[in-house]
Amino acid sequence: MLSNLERWVAVHEFKIKPSHDEADFLPFTDVVNKLKTLFDNKEAYKMYNTDTRAIRISDFRFEPADDCLTMLIQLSDKRVANPVFADLSNGTLREEPKLEGEGVAVSAHFVIKCTPTQHSADHYKVLVECVPGLTKSVFEPFLSAMFRKAYENEEFKSKLSGKVYKLRPVLEVLSYASETLEESLLGSRLQGLRLISTSRVDGMDKNPYTHVVEKSLKLKVVKQPGAAGKKRLFASIRKRGEAEGYNKLIISFSKDGKQSSIDIDVKDDAATKLFTKLEKIILPDGIKQCEPSILDDMEERMKKVL
Repeated sequence: MLSNLERWVAVHEFKIKPSHDEADFLPFTDVVNKLKTLFDNKEAYKMYNTDTRAIRISDFRFEPADDCLTMLIQLSDKRVANPVFADLSNGTLREEPKLEGEGVAVSAHFVIKCTPTQHSADHYKVLVECVPGLTKSVFEPFLSAMFRKAYENEEFKSKLSGKVYKLRPVLEVLSYASETLEESLLGSRLQGLRLISTSRVDGMDKNPYTHVVEKSLKLKVVKQPGAAGKKRLFASIRKRGEAEGYNKLIISFSKDGKQSSIDIDVKDDAATKLFTKLEKIILPDGIKQCEPSILDDMEERMKKVL
């Protein structure tokens, strides 16, 4: 469940390049202006799953002098179960049903630095509010769809061939991998470890119902190791996993009240592997599960982190 007083934000980079190799560089301000037009025309949304799920840019704020674009992206889903509330004193439950045409909604703030990162022409640093349902695998294709829609009628003439081609921005979301495993787990408490092995059953490759067999080994942490002890523990388990045919190690941990996990290939050097950087933001005045517009306090605090 989401806290109403804090949020975690993930640090990413947006790589934005033209859809054709012969096209000129696309200034990010041009992309922003196209998105702004789409938003102003109330066309910055996409329906999914036979119109039972919708994602939209519900608010948009860009000031050129500020060098930042802030967007509020909303996800609403009819198929999500109705919210249920419980009386804390006696446990009595109350379900709040959705009305016709409604879906359970969440929103996430995005703050994008409009100047490319150092030593890059097309990478832009981004902070994304972490909320259930609006993960990278969801917002990346949605934003790509918005780019396509915003540039629907855009073309360019090649300086090499003289031919006319369609033009749009192509988005790739990259994790801002600036934390080592040791940094990610600093101040955390290990909850458990799991070795995973996935394999395809011989002779069943063409079976449309059964594809993969998973084998797992769960390990309970009975004593919390120190920093050096964690390194030895992970190295030992990775070695065992590789010897016994496992291919992935999942480390579950809690930190600052947040439950999380990290996946590591047993053949990776966990000491040198980098992970997505996360930052915690405290919001004394609170934040809703789904905000109707950009929350000024959230935007200001995210910009300070950015």
